[in-house]
Amino acid sequence: MTVDETVVRPAASTVGSWDVGRSPGSLIVAWQHPASRLISPVGLLEHGPGYRFRYLRRASAVEGFLPFLGFPRWDQTYLATRLFPLFQQRIMSPRRPDFGQFLRQLDLDDNASPWEQLARSEGRRTGDTVQVFPIPLVYPDRSSTCRFLVHGIRHVNHGHLPALRRDDRLALLADPANPVNPEAVLVCTPHGERLGYVPDLLLDHLRALQESDPVTLAVEHVNGPEAPAHLRLLVRLDGTAPSGYEPMSGPGWATF
Repeated sequence: MTVDETVVRPAASTVGSWDVGRSPGSLIVAWQHPASRLISPVGLLEHGPGYRFRYLRRASAVEGFLPFLGFPRWDQTYLATRLFPLFQQRIMSPRRPDFGQFLRQLDLDDNASPWEQLARSEGRRTGDTVQVFPIPLVYPDRSSTCRFLVHGIRHVNHGHLPALRRDDRLALLADPANPVNPEAVLVCTPHGERLGYVPDLLLDHLRALQESDPVTLAVEHVNGPEAPAHLRLLVRLDGTAPSGYEPMSGPGWATF
């Protein structure tokens, strides 16, 4: 077995060095149904001294979802010294001539690691059904900050964005009439102009923060129409978490 070969271990086994908690090295892996467009969390990808992938227990019940290529069994823990091919192919090669432009579109510096690129870009590819999302952090003082790309921009106002600048305040608006997800939340300007949507995977976290204290949403980075639609607008969500709250935890987020 080569040093880069994936190691498969029973889910019951434990690896002490992987006790990473809710660190930035934890990404939720989601799958979008090609017909209904519903986005469902199905796995947990972690980065520590190596890489680990496990399915969420709820994944086997997601309508239409089958195990990913390279991860055939629901109840296994997959370990590797290098990033698994399923996720490696979602990172742009630094040899590409547009690599620097890509980092600027993500609002990352030239030293950004492949893992940072994956987390910021959400690993999305045109026509694909897989994406990843960083687990938000809650700090000891209960403050929480997370950045996310606004979803659905090309479906709202045909992708048109008004003039926006860094730190401009934005508003949130419930969209119960949304035909795909009645719990959807719109991102808007203070004057009510619709820009796109909060990612579905972040909705539970958003509600938890809103139940504790008012949240603030602000522009972090804006790209022009030359950028892919899903990279047009990066925003920052700040809030205060309820006491004892841990994002993306509990029975619905348990792994095999």
